[in-house]
Amino acid sequence: MLKDLVKDVVVIGGGTSGWVAAVAAARNGADVLLVEEGSCLGGTMTAGLVLGLCSLRHQGVKTNKKFSQQEISYADEQVVYGIAQEFVDRMVAVGAAYGKQGKATVRVLFDPEIAKWVIDQMVLEAGVNVLLCTKAYQAVMENSRVTGVRLKNGLGLMDVKAKVTIDCTGDGDIAVSAGAAYEVGRPTDNLTQPLSIYFQIGGVNIDRTLKVMKENIDAYGSDYVEALLEARSKGLPLTLLGFRRQMEEALKNGDFPLPYGIKQVNPKTHFGIARPIYKNGKIRYEITSHNIDMAYYVNAIDTFQLTKATIAMRDVAVRMAEFYRKYIPGYEDSYLLQTASMVGVRETRRITGDYILKYEDVIQGQTFTDAVGRNGSVIDIHDIDGGEKPINLSEVGGQGWYHVPYRILLPRNIEGLLIAGRCVSSDYLANGSIRQQAGCMVTGQAAGVAAAIAAQGGISPREVNVEELQKRLVLQGVLI
Repeated sequence: MLKDLVKDVVVIGGGTSGWVAAVAAARNGADVLLVEEGSCLGGTMTAGLVLGLCSLRHQGVKTNKKFSQQEISYADEQVVYGIAQEFVDRMVAVGAAYGKQGKATVRVLFDPEIAKWVIDQMVLEAGVNVLLCTKAYQAVMENSRVTGVRLKNGLGLMDVKAKVTIDCTGDGDIAVSAGAAYEVGRPTDNLTQPLSIYFQIGGVNIDRTLKVMKENIDAYGSDYVEALLEARSKGLPLTLLGFRRQMEEALKNGDFPLPYGIKQVNPKTHFGIARPIYKNGKIRYEITSHNIDMAYYVNAIDTFQLTKATIAMRDVAVRMAEFYRKYIPGYEDSYLLQTASMVGVRETRRITGDYILKYEDVIQGQTFTDAVGRNGSVIDIHDIDGGEKPINLSEVGGQGWYHVPYRILLPRNIEGLLIAGRCVSSDYLANGSIRQQAGCMVTGQAAGVAAAIAAQGGISPREVNVEELQKRLVLQGVLI
């Protein structure tokens, strides 16, 4: 076994919440180690090819905001700033994100490849120590207190002793190994939402796509087509929604790929989206990024199930590219450019914390005295039952945002540990909002600052003075 490491704070998982938590802790004076199982930081933002950072401002559904125009919309109040906004500003500065300095669109379109580099720079500048390609698989315990984590990589085993550990694994692996209680999926049957793998198609002639849509404007809807044409004429981002008629034809001909785990597709509810990508300060209309539900009835905690589903989803991506090439105008000479190296897992475990964020809190825009940030992301629940129902998008009520309470970062009955990201303490429906990228960045920054305070004070995160935590967050640009 290798020599133990000793740190103030160890962050497990370098995804959307983890790299933010590490930066926040280091900037607040902590000696930080960030451990990531993969070969890059950023999680879904980078390896997952999810090129739209959603909901740094209120994300409308029922109001007058068109889904296809969220990438250019500055409507409603921005509610998430801090490290998240700094990331956007740095990306805009190097031509890797669409928008303006200092404020974010409803959905920020960015370049995942350059995001890897920008995140690396932010982490290194903060003084974070990073270990890639390293698996953290067990909490080191003293009674009910986490005192570090056992790691494994190519050199062997090592223990990291830390005053505070932050679990940003998404699945809550470290919290569970420490004995934390948790829930999985829908309360009635524990089923989780479908999985996806983002993929990109190159060689697209989107002008031909739009020309055919204009010629058949009644079939697609005049407002939708006109909005697309206007965006294209101005070189702006745009979103193509599912091609239902072509899907129906392909299904009859046996040319549309069935998602893993189901035997039929409902073209009225099962459709994907396609967006031109953004690189070097321009919308690249010749390449489109695609997202569609690909695997149902999969427990992503079970590696055997996840492996089978992942292989099947890559097959779906190949066949989706064939469908586009055969049935969608403008894709006649297209090709599958790449698939994401990271699977899009929408939910697994939700760790039970000192407070459980509830559906009513989100939908009513609840405020909390122990707030560590705001979130305005819609509740996004993809149909579990084979895609028979459309995606359920519920808009945040009240003032358009809800407070994120500190207590959802504290695993019940466990000391020395914080959680951030999609495994935070929430019920099934509320998780559909807090799990998204904006919420993950909010909980990551809060956990990082709290960990630094706890480490410096020789106290458990549960003993952190919330007023001091809030003051530090506000000084670092967080809107509370």
